[in-house]
Amino acid sequence: MSQAQAQPLIGRLASTPVQHFNEQIQRAGNAHQSWVNDYREVALRFIANPALPSRIQARQVDNELILSVALDDPHSDQLYILTLFRHNDMWQMRHAEMGWRCQGDRAFTPVPCPR
Repeated sequence: MSQAQAQPLIGRLASTPVQHFNEQIQRAGNAHQSWVNDYREVALRFIANPALPSRIQARQVDNELILSVALDDPHSDQLYILTLFRHNDMWQMRHAEMGWRCQGDRAFTPVPCPR
């Protein structure tokens, strides 16, 4: 596989609401559930997809952690870009975007692939 094929093109992604999920984090933190302290577990619960991510990459930018989570599917690949921050010793979601790359396409788009 060439280097050009290894790097997916990221077109536009769809913004995804995070407020409801942050409320779930608050409730879980109040109940002393440990998953709120692990950014990987927070990401997996946000995605709520039974398929295991093929890749999770994390990058610290100032006081935020930016995660790139890629899921591979036979019909389409999904990409999530999640921005997390620490608040009250818990990871909270600041922003989330997602996109799909349909079979045969080179770039991710904000539109789900047809089945």
